[in-house]
Amino acid sequence: MTDKVDVKKTVEKKAAPVKTEVKKATTRKPAARKKAPARKAPARKVAPRKTVYEMFDESMVSVPFKLANKTFMASLGLFSYFEKEIEKRYSEFDKKFTKYAKDGEKLFDKWEDKVVGFRKDVEERVDDVTDKVRETIKKAA
Repeated sequence: MTDKVDVKKTVEKKAAPVKTEVKKATTRKPAARKKAPARKAPARKVAPRKTVYEMFDESMVSVPFKLANKTFMASLGLFSYFEKEIEKRYSEFDKKFTKYAKDGEKLFDKWEDKVVGFRKDVEERVDDVTDKVRETIKKAA
């Protein structure tokens, strides 16, 4: 028969991992350098200060104002153009009107003379007819 042998199971304990400290790399200090002779600092050009108007002129806020200004100036230019055109047309009309007025005056004078002459003729005839009627009435009476 077989002998039973008790075999003890040995439990091996796992060793806990050992944390090793990691050393940080040491930084070397740079070797001392010899100082260079002092240089003159370059002269700074001081920009002139911008006025409020110049700062506003370069900003995005100024775009609508510039557009409104251009629109206003264009309307003034258009008004000036219309004013010149109206003045030009008026002077042409005035020349023609003056010419027509002078022609009308000449025609009026011509017709006035004819009308005055016609009126005198009519008055003379009326006077003649009235005289004849009066004579006829006297003879009949």
